[in-house]
Amino acid sequence: MIFRTFKLVLLALLLVAPGLAQATDTTPVKLIVGAFASPGSPWDKDWQTFRRNLDEAAGDRVALKLLIRGETGGEPVTMTAIRRNRIQFGGFTLGGASAIVPELSVLLSPFFFADTDELDYVMDRHMLDVFQPLFAEKNLVLLRWVEVGWLNMYGKKPILLPEDAQGYRLRAQASEASQIMMESLGGDMIQMKFQDVIPSLQTGLIAGGDTNVVIYGLTGLAEEAPHLTLTRHAYDTGVVVANLDWFDGLPPELRRIVDAAFPASADARAGVRAVAAAITERAKAAGFNFHEISAEDRARWATVTEDNYRRIIAEIGGASQMVYDAMLAGRGEYRARKRGRGADG
Repeated sequence: MIFRTFKLVLLALLLVAPGLAQATDTTPVKLIVGAFASPGSPWDKDWQTFRRNLDEAAGDRVALKLLIRGETGGEPVTMTAIRRNRIQFGGFTLGGASAIVPELSVLLSPFFFADTDELDYVMDRHMLDVFQPLFAEKNLVLLRWVEVGWLNMYGKKPILLPEDAQGYRLRAQASEASQIMMESLGGDMIQMKFQDVIPSLQTGLIAGGDTNVVIYGLTGLAEEAPHLTLTRHAYDTGVVVANLDWFDGLPPELRRIVDAAFPASADARAGVRAVAAAITERAKAAGFNFHEISAEDRARWATVTEDNYRRIIAEIGGASQMVYDAMLAGRGEYRARKRGRGADG
């Protein structure tokens, strides 16, 4: 009788053991972040905000490790590590992320967006719903758009007009859009990760490329390629992503905490845009080689690159045409609303 009672008690313990272990397990959730953020940059500040918010809201429930100086390698390598749950979280440019989700390149079609108001409207109201399923197919969750900025042409010499780039050794990012952009200008296109750009400028392997004002001003690019032409030919919004299986496996409360810890899209945009504006004004005031272009010259750039979106769609395939159609619909909706507001006075 005693033996039978012991077996029943043992069976009951075995049945409840998984739930008991889950209820009493105090092992912190591992959270490794991979990104590239220069010290003092807006992106660095965003990741420090992420750390503070997570510490305050999650405490010792999360074991956070920030690898945000490029320690995990280039962006495609880091995104692959997130897909495989070697890293759980990260922030990326569209150019880098498009190596994993190629359709992101369509967003970089030259001269598509007229201004940031139009861009923000289309990205927030139309493109999240389009891209979240595409990220999910790669075992990634797209949490939010963030901010990188307008792309502009830099070089050892001024690239004021499209023909100035002909035969020039131009660095391209991993995205189809970037590579097609450099080819459409007649440049000698060389694709490389960002960490190799400054050494390549120093050795003469490349002589120019495109980037945003903040990266240009804060990373040493300006010293090696002293001319920046403000073409504003495409806008890189950037993404924050997580491993889908890891994120979905978090307890609901902790999932909300992790998601909310990173600044909202509007805050991330405001920080980068403020720094970009300050760098531009300081550079102009100091007589640095920040070249504005006229409306006429901008039209020349747009004409030379007007078929790029077709090449991007054709070379990527997949859902790229659907993405472009959604961009057109969002832009059309925004412009119709803007015209309506204008008619109302």
